[in-house]
Amino acid sequence: MKHMKSLIFMVALFAMCGHLNAQYVTTHAKTAMPGQQKGIYYALPRTVIQLDLMVDKTELVEGPFSDYAYMIGANDVITSNDVEYVLRDVVMSTYAEADPNATFFVAMNAKKGEGQPFYLNSKGILEGVGMVSETPVNPATPSVKVPVSADNKYFKYQYSSSGMRSEDQQARAAAEMISRIREEKIKLITGFQETAFTLDTYRQMYADLDEMEAEYLSLFVGKRVVTPVVQTVYVTLSKDVPLQTVGSFSKDYGFSTNVYDGESITVQAISLQTTGNINALSPSAVETISHENKLFYRIPETVYLKVSLGDETILERRETLAQFGAFMLAPLVHTKMLLDPNTGQIISMGME
Repeated sequence: MKHMKSLIFMVALFAMCGHLNAQYVTTHAKTAMPGQQKGIYYALPRTVIQLDLMVDKTELVEGPFSDYAYMIGANDVITSNDVEYVLRDVVMSTYAEADPNATFFVAMNAKKGEGQPFYLNSKGILEGVGMVSETPVNPATPSVKVPVSADNKYFKYQYSSSGMRSEDQQARAAAEMISRIREEKIKLITGFQETAFTLDTYRQMYADLDEMEAEYLSLFVGKRVVTPVVQTVYVTLSKDVPLQTVGSFSKDYGFSTNVYDGESITVQAISLQTTGNINALSPSAVETISHENKLFYRIPETVYLKVSLGDETILERRETLAQFGAFMLAPLVHTKMLLDPNTGQIISMGME
């Protein structure tokens, strides 16, 4: 193993010696000489897919008087506490990060002049050579706002388990209150009230009675307390791995990274061959060959993205994925260029 490392080092050294007349020599990071100082590392971007799973977590809470639901003639009664999950929506967004498989070292020959300045962003992604964009072109990943539940208690009207009245008596009192509320609602509808109110006042009074009735009913039939939850998943696909299982979802467990807990959630990218006619560099030419006075950039590929829950497609759209694109070489000497930090594509270029 030690002799093999020495051989690789000597091969890289001879390769560099063969490029002494070049102002720039670009090599893949895998074959760059360790500890080399006269140069710069840069990366091209890859596209990360962010999936925000919008889940409704529903807590089924048994009412304290569920055994006495017959007193109010209720049939749909929650008889035990439970939790259910529903996948309401999936929101997809993308952002760029440095691609470890597209990271390069540019060796600079100081004897040939100062050369052009290289501009990288904070992620190490190349944005320009000899020029830099005046406006940001790498938008922040959108955030997902989650509504906050206003329910602090399951039941507004509490009952006492240690009071003077038995549970049966308390249930009967609650049932009588429901009857009285319904009578008051009928009086409002039929105009039995002696006092004349405005229409808006009548509506508000009826709504208040409706809310009060629902709260007393919940003591018998129980409550469904819905809490919105966001589960975020990050997916990085590639030409070699265009399909990835990110987890599973079920009514009982919600989202889980364990694929056996429910129906699997998969993300698949199908290339639309938008770069199919380009005579691109082969992987071996990118990783093993040094290139004089040239710079790697990438033409991104458009893909069809599909998110599936089991056999059902729940989200699909066209998207640009940088890492599915084609590697190309651009001249470095007497050249200025701007690159898109989201795709690695040249978006502006000029010759000096």
